[in-house]
Amino acid sequence: MWGGVLEEAKQLCRLGGLGILLHARGMDTYRQLEAFIQTFGARPATSERERRAREYLARQLQAHGVKTVMQPFHSVPSLTLPWLTVALLFALSGALVWLTHSGWLQGGAALGSLTACALYWGLISGRWDVMRLFPKRESANLIGIVPAREQTLHQIVLMAHIDTQRATLLWHPRLVRRFGQNFTIQTVLLGLHGLGALGWLAHLLLQNPALHPPFLKPDYLLIGARWLMLPGSLLSLWGIVVLLHRELVLDWVQGANDNGSGVAVVLSLLMELARQPLAHVEVWGVFTGCEEVGMPAGAFAFEREYGWQLRDASFLIIDHVGLGGARYLIAEGMLPRAHAHPEMIAWMQSLANAHPEWSLQPSAVPPGAYTDALPLLIKGYRAIALWCEQQPGIPPHWHWITDVLEHVNPSDLERVRVIVRTALETAPIR
Repeated sequence: MWGGVLEEAKQLCRLGGLGILLHARGMDTYRQLEAFIQTFGARPATSERERRAREYLARQLQAHGVKTVMQPFHSVPSLTLPWLTVALLFALSGALVWLTHSGWLQGGAALGSLTACALYWGLISGRWDVMRLFPKRESANLIGIVPAREQTLHQIVLMAHIDTQRATLLWHPRLVRRFGQNFTIQTVLLGLHGLGALGWLAHLLLQNPALHPPFLKPDYLLIGARWLMLPGSLLSLWGIVVLLHRELVLDWVQGANDNGSGVAVVLSLLMELARQPLAHVEVWGVFTGCEEVGMPAGAFAFEREYGWQLRDASFLIIDHVGLGGARYLIAEGMLPRAHAHPEMIAWMQSLANAHPEWSLQPSAVPPGAYTDALPLLIKGYRAIALWCEQQPGIPPHWHWITDVLEHVNPSDLERVRVIVRTALETAPIR
């Protein structure tokens, strides 16, 4: 027995110098991640591999006596079709305002642009379920629950998504540093596209001499509308190229960091708590599906079904925690930004102050991106996400083919596990 444990300690030292930080049965968080990634690799949303990974996690938890529940839901399998639809609407409506003289086609182009604006807002804000308009497949969340050892005075939900993303040029290492800036510029240009569409509709209405004031010529609106829509139309053409390139050329990401690392942390903590539950805190571990489909579909489904039970709970979302300095994320999403609950920010700051050796600091998800926290933040839950980063606001190897097991640092992964474990033990009881 001890020979096996010592051998594992030697291997851990070779992997990253974690020394003797082992769980009972000699299995640490990195080894959980290693087994998970080597078994399943990339895990596309709604795919067979996502399903098998979820069932594997359920078996692991059940073997340690953790009660598990599968929560089925339906989701789009990829972000490509919704975003391609939006890009096509912007591009085609922009082309029509330059190429047609038909009033009906002009009106249709304007309405197409405004429809694209509405879809775009739904996709980036999470406040309108655009995905209900597109074909869906079956997925599920896996929920594990460790009851409190004595009376339950508080509930904490740990959440990590199982699925992985397909690589896309938007996240190319040379471009990803400006992701938030580029997304903001994109939003402004597409907003101008919609403004041009409104101008185009005004131009059509003012064709009736009885409707327009004498100082305004309809042709001025026509010219202005065309030029306002042009940059967004060209940008949308580029977006179509990027999306087609993604589907035809690039492959699915292995997802060791995003988010095998989060899965490993939550799994190892649930297994540990099953042996020694907290006295007054009930811990839920939620392994979500379909986070990478353009909206956190699994987290939205979980909130819809279980939110009423967890209105007073605290939510910790664990994502991208395998490389870099640990960060708690105070904002994410766009139009409007969703902000972490002030109580959760204060909790994380108190942990950071008590343990300066962790270098735990605040950060934010860049505009246009999100975590599983988004639906919880929108609804006002006490929620906050944790990730690791090497440059401000950008997790390493984000949605790129270099997100592999070899680029996970066991020490960074273990640090986050310790942070979350300490958070569970020091949670304020309300």
